[in-house]
Amino acid sequence: MEWVELAAKERKVFGKGACKGLRGKNEIPGILYGGGEGNIALALNPLDLRKALEKGGGENVIINLSIQKDAEDTVRTVMVKDLHVHPIKGNYLHVDLLRISMEKMIRVDVPITLHGEPPGVKLGGGILEHILREVEVECLPAAIPEALVADVSSLEIGDSVHVRDLKAIEGVKILENQELIVASVSPPEKEEEEAPAEAAPVEPEVVTRKEGKEEEEKKEKEKEKS
Repeated sequence: MEWVELAAKERKVFGKGACKGLRGKNEIPGILYGGGEGNIALALNPLDLRKALEKGGGENVIINLSIQKDAEDTVRTVMVKDLHVHPIKGNYLHVDLLRISMEKMIRVDVPITLHGEPPGVKLGGGILEHILREVEVECLPAAIPEALVADVSSLEIGDSVHVRDLKAIEGVKILENQELIVASVSPPEKEEEEAPAEAAPVEPEVVTRKEGKEEEEKKEKEKEKS
């Protein structure tokens, strides 16, 4: 797990109006807590935070946080606990940071990646479904994996990979239910059969009143001749 550097400063203004004002100055509010110390309200540059997360490969990155407080700077080892993002614009709105100890186990969510091409897809035309995309694990901060790997290279149609099948990593304990399905190969979708064209209805023969009268007159004449 890569370490990154990030700077922040203590803020002394609170409330929705103050937080809105921070965002107007290209800063976002944050809170630092945990580790047996008191909470500290922070202001951070959202662009610096984004760069730190991208460099570290995601929210599980370990951060050396330099905090400007009064005239002094203090450094704490932290991780992102919660990140609020605008649902449409995608910009950062607020971040919660957690103090950590490199000697103490922590729990984090780790993404799952799929490896291989299932023969049920390649040869059988099936559909690979990635159902469970992350799992909670427990480990030391330095042992946090970027991802856990699920091997799907042997899956035929109807087969599944479960949490118990994830590739083990030394020092990382998976906390999820071992029977949960991570990925499966479902049968190919059947094409809907075209409905047969409906036969055109047979229209009944219509005998007009005029045609009926002519037929009767014809029969009368034949009787007279006989």
